Amino acid sequence: MSEFDFRRCPDCGGYGVRDNGNNCRSCGGRGKGGLRGDGTIGSGEIIIEAATGRRVSPDEFARIMIERGPMRV
Repeated sequence: MSEFDFRRCPDCGGYGVRDNGNNCRSCGGRGKGGLRGDGTIGSGEIIIEAATGRRVSPDEFARIMIERGPMRV
C-alpha cells in the first residue's frame, strides 16, 4: 500500500479548473484569471496521507519528496 493516495479533486471534478474558469487552488492552481489568466491549472487531484486520511497540500507533498531525495527503483 502506498503512503499517499491520489484522488480526484472534489472541488473541480478532476479538471484542475473551476466552473467559473478560475484555477482550482484545492489541487494546485495558482495565479489569477484561470484558463485565460496568468496562472497555472491545477492537477485535478488531491493528495491524501493514507495513514491518517489527512489532506496534504501540493507544496507539502513536494517538500516531503524533496527531503527524501532521489527515488531508488
